[in-house]
Amino acid sequence: MTQSIWSKLFTALRGGANEVGESIVDQQALRILDQEIRDADSALANAKRELVTIMAKHKLSADRVSEYNAKIKDLESKALAAIQANREDLALEVAEAISTLTNELDVEQKQATEFGGYAENMRKDITKAESRIKSLRQQVDMAKARESVQKAQVSASIASGGANGKLETAVGTLNRLQAKQQQRAAELEAQDQLADASTGTDLERKLRDAGITPDAGSANAILERLKQKSAE
Repeated sequence: MTQSIWSKLFTALRGGANEVGESIVDQQALRILDQEIRDADSALANAKRELVTIMAKHKLSADRVSEYNAKIKDLESKALAAIQANREDLALEVAEAISTLTNELDVEQKQATEFGGYAENMRKDITKAESRIKSLRQQVDMAKARESVQKAQVSASIASGGANGKLETAVGTLNRLQAKQQQRAAELEAQDQLADASTGTDLERKLRDAGITPDAGSANAILERLKQKSAE
């Protein structure tokens, strides 16, 4: 069980760290990292619960070691008293009890040492994992911020390019409209010229311009007509 917990924890951390080490460029990668962090947090919580169990076992084992030592010390004092009372037979019996307790103490001491060492290693691993998860979470937060900035930059670039494209389209449309208007104006002028030619207006205009036909509407012509009218 312990192996699977730590395997899952460090696999998630290793995968997440590798992903952050690379360039995170899409939202899918960020979602995967978020899930890996949640998995790592879950594995870390399980590891902490197991650490509590191991620490409890270590305490119980250490307490039993203390009890064995106290019993052995008590029996040793009694064995000495038996020797002083010339009761070697009783002292031997006590010594045999001490031997049995000593063997049991050795087993319990070994188990307590293993529990203590394992608990200490787990504490170090958990502290290290917490630090790595914290660092990974910070890197993911920065990656999310960079992703948002890059998306904003891309959107701005697209908008700018779109605006430039629209301006170019508008200029092209205006140029075509102006060309059509110029063409239409030229056509209307040509039609006027044709109409003048067909009605003789164009010829009369040319004669007036040449001074051959007097312009009845000119100031001189009007003044002359008024003088004639006054003389009557």
